[in-house]
Amino acid sequence: MAQKVILDIDNALSIPVQDTDDALALALTLVSPELEILGCTTCAGNCRTPQSTLNTLRLLEAGGIQALPVAEGHPTALARDREPHFRYLASKTAGTGRQYWDNLPEPPDTRLAAHPLPAPEFIIQTARRHPGEVMIVALGSLTNLALSLLEAPETASLLKGVVHMGGSFDPPSGPPFIWQTPDIPEDVWRSTLRFNTVFDPEASAVVFRSGISVTLVPANVTALVFQRPIHLERLQAGGTQWHRYLATYARPWVEWSIHERKLPGAHMHDPLTVAAVIDPAFFQFTSMDLSVPALLTGKGPWLTVDSGGLPVNVASEVDAPRFEAWLADRLHAPVLERYLVPASSTE
Repeated sequence: MAQKVILDIDNALSIPVQDTDDALALALTLVSPELEILGCTTCAGNCRTPQSTLNTLRLLEAGGIQALPVAEGHPTALARDREPHFRYLASKTAGTGRQYWDNLPEPPDTRLAAHPLPAPEFIIQTARRHPGEVMIVALGSLTNLALSLLEAPETASLLKGVVHMGGSFDPPSGPPFIWQTPDIPEDVWRSTLRFNTVFDPEASAVVFRSGISVTLVPANVTALVFQRPIHLERLQAGGTQWHRYLATYARPWVEWSIHERKLPGAHMHDPLTVAAVIDPAFFQFTSMDLSVPALLTGKGPWLTVDSGGLPVNVASEVDAPRFEAWLADRLHAPVLERYLVPASSTE
């Protein structure tokens, strides 16, 4: 039986100097028979929530996908002012790095519309229809899921679990893990930008304290996997409008990552997180402790080994070469037929 999932994404595909990996994670879900995606919920992070909704609807229309609900989520964090975060992203979008997007065609208009239910209510209703069967694959903030739990606490017992791209840990031996990128000053990382788990720490605390089984796929492993130029050519060779759309709008991020960040390609944080549901054998997992007080205060590491916090399952190692080759092959595949039926044929 395919694993039922809801994909929660901050999809910035087509926005200059913003990540493409949420969109490719959705694409991976739509071509993977091991999964049955029941809908997308959209959140803020890589872009504002309405942008994520629009980008997701455009992507689905490009693939001829009419039957997948897209429920728009909360516009920002529950208690934190994230306007400095969005202002900095806007400055990057308008900066010199956008040259890689200069010749990109404007994404086509979409006739698709967002689902009438807001994302938190969509999660609640879907969990009630499929008790014990649905996993949330959270690729941005945890705001929508937290609001679901605050409105209907029983949702925690109805969901099968959460797989979340977020966090980092210091290896037991070797130097501490530090996320740095040459395009973003260190003080901006310290004071302004916040993604995924730490975009909305109050929401994350609600989720972690709810008792839901949580698996984290942290930056330690996602920083090791890339979409490389050879993978883009494989995607383009799929030959359909869907494959051309993905390759066209993914290419500038790959080129920018190579030239501006001096990387071998674009990070594939979110497709790797989806792969943790499809095939956990890509990873080694370690039980770690999560400190909610450290997460909320921002003082000290909040994901550690044997520190007495809440237990979480953490992907601590990954077979990066095998995953990259597998991802390129899988994205070459067509969208599964079950997502191409007209919306009127669905429940």
